[in-house]
Amino acid sequence: MSSFVIARNYGQNTAPGRVSVKLDAAVNGELGFMLVTVAGYGRIPAAANAATGKMAGLVVEPADNSAGIQGALSVIVDVFTADFAADGTNPPTQADVGKLVYASSATTISRDSADGPPAGKLISFVTGDPQGRPCRVALDCMLTS
Repeated sequence: MSSFVIARNYGQNTAPGRVSVKLDAAVNGELGFMLVTVAGYGRIPAAANAATGKMAGLVVEPADNSAGIQGALSVIVDVFTADFAADGTNPPTQADVGKLVYASSATTISRDSADGPPAGKLISFVTGDPQGRPCRVALDCMLTS
């Protein structure tokens, strides 16, 4: 299956669209990674920012601020519906389709809110996905920190 993108497939509003996000200190915003904002700065989703992180989107123009200070570099993120790997500890299942799921890392989705900030809605789960990304998620990027 190819990536499902709302703008191409349904013509729906993809607000907020492409936005620039300043990276927090020591953050590498790699291409295709999910990024959340905490206090206005981009971070990689994790359990540590489960309560405070707001989904910003997928990185489409990367930057590596690993050695930089807070806000030194920015990435461009965009809103997508995309396929992700399932978390190793609390993986979503077919029973979770239609429910809110959480970003446990830059590339994995969990069904447990303690694992990371809200990512969006699980719109399909394909057990035998050949690329190992069974979780199709419509990212919810309308929230701000």
